[in-house]
Amino acid sequence: MQVELDTGLNFSLTERIGDFDYRPPVIIPFENYSRYHTEMLIKQYWQERSAAVDGESAVASKRLIPKIYISPAFDRLFGGSYVEINPRGMVNLDFGGRFQRINNPSIPIRQQRNGGFEFDQQISMNIVGKIGEKLKVTANFDNNNSFDFQNNLKVEFTGFEEDIIKKLEIGNVSMPINNSLITGAQNLFGLKTQLQFGKLYITAVASTQRGKQDQVTVEGGGVQSREFQIKASDYDENRHFFLGHFFRDNYEKWLRNIPQITSGIKVTRVEVYIINRNNDTRSQRNIVAFMDLGEGKVIYQQNDGQVMPGLGDVPNQNDANRLFGNLNNITRDVNQIDDVLNAPPFNMVKATHYDKINGARKLDEREYTFHPELGYISLNRKLNSDEVLAVAYEYSYNGRIYKVGELTEDYINRPEDEVIFMKMLRPSKIATRDQLNRRIPTWDLMMKNVYNLNASQVSREGFQLRITYRDDETGQDKPTLNEGVNTKDVPLIELMNLDRLNVNGDPPKDGNFDFVENVTINTTTGTIFFPVLEPFGAHLRSLFEPNEAELVQRYVYDTLYGTTKADAQLDVTKDKFFLSGSLMSGSASEIMLDGINIAEGSVIVTAGGIRLTEGVDYTVDYNFGKVKIINESILNSGKNIQVTYEKGDLFN
Repeated sequence: MQVELDTGLNFSLTERIGDFDYRPPVIIPFENYSRYHTEMLIKQYWQERSAAVDGESAVASKRLIPKIYISPAFDRLFGGSYVEINPRGMVNLDFGGRFQRINNPSIPIRQQRNGGFEFDQQISMNIVGKIGEKLKVTANFDNNNSFDFQNNLKVEFTGFEEDIIKKLEIGNVSMPINNSLITGAQNLFGLKTQLQFGKLYITAVASTQRGKQDQVTVEGGGVQSREFQIKASDYDENRHFFLGHFFRDNYEKWLRNIPQITSGIKVTRVEVYIINRNNDTRSQRNIVAFMDLGEGKVIYQQNDGQVMPGLGDVPNQNDANRLFGNLNNITRDVNQIDDVLNAPPFNMVKATHYDKINGARKLDEREYTFHPELGYISLNRKLNSDEVLAVAYEYSYNGRIYKVGELTEDYINRPEDEVIFMKMLRPSKIATRDQLNRRIPTWDLMMKNVYNLNASQVSREGFQLRITYRDDETGQDKPTLNEGVNTKDVPLIELMNLDRLNVNGDPPKDGNFDFVENVTINTTTGTIFFPVLEPFGAHLRSLFEPNEAELVQRYVYDTLYGTTKADAQLDVTKDKFFLSGSLMSGSASEIMLDGINIAEGSVIVTAGGIRLTEGVDYTVDYNFGKVKIINESILNSGKNIQVTYEKGDLFN
């Protein structure tokens, strides 16, 4: 392009390629050209300013907080004269309301209608800030995090090659040391510095440790030996459930003569449904599960003619009350069933009397087990707080067949949009009592006398279990209580009916835990079962005399069974019982580490005193706390394998 100014102050624009004019010349008056030139200069100015804000192009400068340039005096200290902040995350706010009305004349009018507004929030945020090239600040926060170690803060100063201060870290730091004499630590919070004076390198740390080291030994390359201690309040919740109140009410009676079980029960079939969170379409159905289905004695809707009367203390069965028969007379349409159940004559409340799951998933038989003689199921994983557990089952008792709920042959020919009726063992909304302070029956179906040892393939050899009480005066864990006519100086393990046999499985007691497979212990899953329903509650109370009310108040832990696990753990004046001991367990190649939040890089594995190499001899799953030996020669050598690791504190 060629621009020429003539004597009339007009600009002539000529565009040519070589000597060829590919466009006709254009004549622009001076005023128009001046205005066009000014607009171009203004546009160029703002483009340069925009690019200068973050050192990038104008197109890429649409960040929330632009790069800020500061005085060049900071260049020498921070290796740059800018401040850069990059926030990432999300904020989610949920507003809603939940109101319900119960048209029950037995309830006062003011209490028939209740509800309120609901508000929930989720804040997940990650911030990375930089000043120059040397100073960097990182922080992350999520209000849904359960433990302190999930939120991190770190300030990091990294010097250049010629600087004395090579690195300065403040916040979550680590001090790894590749030395067998002095071990380092990973979960630290404090100050760490790395300095260089010529050829002298110095690393120093001043911090508090937010974790502790632990050690696991696998003897002979195959058996894992370790000690354990479990609080009485830390029962294995949301995994083990009675199939009905008939089984719960007779549990202690059937186990009075262990190792024999005198139930006369034989559970032959169990079908289990939960919420379909795996998007598995192979075995999904629409289900409605009812609290009172199959119950003859423990019935929640006592004044409801659609349920009552019950047959009393009879085995669980569909005909134990009127509910199942009346349900067969209503619609099974998945879109209408809620309206029918909420209205008269049923007047049911969802998440209390019943729960509905659209497209529920039928559990594979490998995802749970059931005890055929005691009538309870054990899930491989814990249920989430909002998951419904529904079952249908069949069993024999004294030569007669009983069924609760609808099994496959009952609904296989029905349309998929129709619901099937099942027994509800756990509703989506956990509650122990209702507004009238009545005990909700499903709360009692969850077993609270089961404790997980966090081990698998537990061996009878070397297994020791003690029950202790922590004395406030001495701070020591004692295996007996110091007072009480029937309890003084009697081992707690005996009081809890866990020591009635000798080593041969015959009476009398021998002072050791009764190791009875599938009765007091499941060796496959490493689970302890008490032969009493509420060992530290109702059972312990029954051991005190009527005039020992003061001892009942001091020792009996009723809140453990009458409130949720989280609420019970707040009762620190009663949470003083412990299950402790030692065990040998594990498979030849996999070693389970006790605890969560295993610090990355903290796992050290040795075989016969020789340190092994991660990735070559073994792998570590830090999320699940599992070490897998992949070098077969180490397993075949028969050497003792020792794993040292560091686990973070849950709360600081």
